[in-house]
Amino acid sequence: MDASVEVIDVKEGKLLVKGPPGVFAEARIGARMAEHDVFTVDLVELAYLIYAKDCGVVDRDGQRLDLEDVFSRYSQSRYDWIKFTTFLDLRSRGRVVTPGYGENVLLFEMKGQKYVVYVVEENSPLDTKELLSWIESALLKNLEPLLALVDANGDVTYYTLRTYKVEDLLV
Repeated sequence: MDASVEVIDVKEGKLLVKGPPGVFAEARIGARMAEHDVFTVDLVELAYLIYAKDCGVVDRDGQRLDLEDVFSRYSQSRYDWIKFTTFLDLRSRGRVVTPGYGENVLLFEMKGQKYVVYVVEENSPLDTKELLSWIESALLKNLEPLLALVDANGDVTYYTLRTYKVEDLLV
């Protein structure tokens, strides 16, 4: 891709970018705004354009941004890098992934089933109550909950999540 995308603003955790609509359509990312050629994208989507689609990204001053620049300037969460790693892994497996409703959540669909992915880093503590609540919420939304565990080498392992009550396990 030789198209260029310009980061014009950051609003509510999303990046406002301007560029040719074909760039976003081909990569299947972003949401078009009312203004012509202005899209909202998540940081991981912009990083994907740079890394996988070889798209040029510039700031308001016309300075070209590489992957490191984008993360250092626009990252607002400690999960951004592992979320990008998981996003990239799922895309390499042919999934069309979108950022989810949390700072470490991704969504995708496969064979008619919708999945929600909770991204965590290896050796990081997990809040059990928060995770159980998240699983219940996903199941209530008819989403298949997955845990994506990103190790120190950037490898991603996926686990299907379920909740069981002790009384349900008794025979």
